[in-house]
Amino acid sequence: MALLLTASLLALLLPGSGLTEAEIDQALAGKVPARSEPFTTPEGLATGRGIGAIAIERPIGEVWDTLARFDDRAEYVPRLLSVTVLDRTPSRIHVRQEIDASVRKVKYTAFYDLDAERRTIHWTLDKSAPDNGIKGVDGTYALYEVGPGRTLLVYRTWLDSGLKVPQFIQRYVAVHSIPNLLRAIKQRVESGGAWKKK
Repeated sequence: MALLLTASLLALLLPGSGLTEAEIDQALAGKVPARSEPFTTPEGLATGRGIGAIAIERPIGEVWDTLARFDDRAEYVPRLLSVTVLDRTPSRIHVRQEIDASVRKVKYTAFYDLDAERRTIHWTLDKSAPDNGIKGVDGTYALYEVGPGRTLLVYRTWLDSGLKVPQFIQRYVAVHSIPNLLRAIKQRVESGGAWKKK
């Protein structure tokens, strides 16, 4: 029976998730698969973006509520120093944030589009913001219900720092930071909002 359930889940998840069968199996087994995949920027530049996944032992609604709430993100998202919500509608949030980029602190403003029906959040850089410290960003959270009280979170992101850093190094850093982010989200959700980063 368990094998049939796994096959059914794979049939539903594989087409839209962007994950391989092995990655879904790893995530459902408690691991955090992450890799780089080909991506073309809105300007037509062929590059790569990070993709990762994690299983969260909570209903999809609880995971959604955590991800769609922005005011407390700096409490648990690694390297995120501050968040300011500039504007909010039910389907879009305009956010200014500051991150610790190791060498320096970077500010940027982004639009987060929330699709509650499809359980996705997509973000892009607000290019009109005068103090953006990065050149571009594009990302998505997608949630899939994989059992009673169990949710698969799939995360994709691409970032152009604007610095003269080779793309392969930027991709390497992005891919290696994904597991830390996804584990932090998992801890935040599974703790009922109590867990905070150190």
